[in-house]
Amino acid sequence: MLVDELVLLIDRTACAGCPLLFPLRMPPGIACALDERFELCGFADFVLMVRLRLMLAGIHVAATSCTCRSTSYYPIICLIKRKRGIRMPAEAFWRGNPKQSMCAFTFDDGPHELSLELWLDTLEQGGAVGTFFFTGEWMDRHPDKARDILARGHILAPHTYHHRRMSQLSKPLFLEQLKWTELAYQDATGLPCPTFMRFPYCAFTQENLEWLAEAGYTDVEGEDSGDWAGISAAQIVSKIEPVLGNGTIVVQHANDIAKGSPEALKMLIRKAYEKGLTPVGIPEMMSSAGIDHGCRAWKLSIETPAAIDFPVDDWQPVQNDGDLLRLAYESADWRIPQFTSSFQTEYAWYDQLAAPLEWEDVKENRELFFARRFSDCYWAYARAGIRGDTFVLMDYAAKEAQADTLVYLLRWAGEQARRYQCSRMEANRDIRRMDEMCRQLGWNSEIVLA
Repeated sequence: MLVDELVLLIDRTACAGCPLLFPLRMPPGIACALDERFELCGFADFVLMVRLRLMLAGIHVAATSCTCRSTSYYPIICLIKRKRGIRMPAEAFWRGNPKQSMCAFTFDDGPHELSLELWLDTLEQGGAVGTFFFTGEWMDRHPDKARDILARGHILAPHTYHHRRMSQLSKPLFLEQLKWTELAYQDATGLPCPTFMRFPYCAFTQENLEWLAEAGYTDVEGEDSGDWAGISAAQIVSKIEPVLGNGTIVVQHANDIAKGSPEALKMLIRKAYEKGLTPVGIPEMMSSAGIDHGCRAWKLSIETPAAIDFPVDDWQPVQNDGDLLRLAYESADWRIPQFTSSFQTEYAWYDQLAAPLEWEDVKENRELFFARRFSDCYWAYARAGIRGDTFVLMDYAAKEAQADTLVYLLRWAGEQARRYQCSRMEANRDIRRMDEMCRQLGWNSEIVLA
């Protein structure tokens, strides 16, 4: 997908239709228009959350001095409207703008035995942003680490699901690898998947690039550091230093073989700054070269069942501030991604739960804010809205991680959808497991592009 147009949000206090900030809504009082700029202020946890979503969309977020409150951190932002159906160029992106003093450090695969902190700490110590091209399989195994990459200000992007040589796959299998990786990304992070990726082994054909372009993707390659062979840090540096310049994209690995990579990274970041280069993420590097990208999201579309097989027990509406405050306290202890990835305090989480969700095409119906409660404590919550004849699950979480908790949620949603005479239901979180639970319930469901 290409950028349709840049939209400066002037005098807006809520981002009602922005897919990049999905599924959260800007709280009132954080926006102000000054000299035709949109400035964002707020607590650090909220600012970080917004910055992450903008960075994923390839929007440069610059720090500026505070105009209203000297103690707040303000990035200048503008939001993007995206348009479907536009093909990207069928070519790989090897280098950024040679006229701009920036470079990019990128890392493939995803470690299992070695600690990811080796790379993250080195990047942050050197003041650099990294881009991690990790497999969907890794994201499924380590969703907490996937979220940590983003929470610490770095970029996470696809590297296929199974690390296959994509040049050896048929088109259906090729596209299946993209879809599976996007679903893993969305389930792990709660965000749409960016539409730039890297081929494993740098193995691709021109036909592969054309298939990518049809899906709105760009392939990102770069200078091979050779660290995949397990060479030393000194060998990695000697290979990359001569080619490190304006627009250079360095290809390293963050896996269990590339043990010399973190130490080499430390030295290469220093050399980059010595050469006057700023290490940036791939979205900014692409923007510098005039290359656009977007993101893809999936949803689960469910046919509302004719009947519910078992009674829906224990679900109660969240009716007053006392209920809401207790739910905020208890659900913060669940350590769910909605809380841990965006908020630092229970009170900030309470404010989020208290503000109605508002997306581009659906608003939360507060009469559909329910929580599952028994044994004198909360076990799950759900927030929903209605779009036409579709019942939309906008946010939901549970105390327990088992997929069976989704069955309780689905039965409640099915009952409410029938009550509001909705023919279909939609969900956008944990959709693969929810799809399987629908199959086991005998319900008709389908995973489709959002």
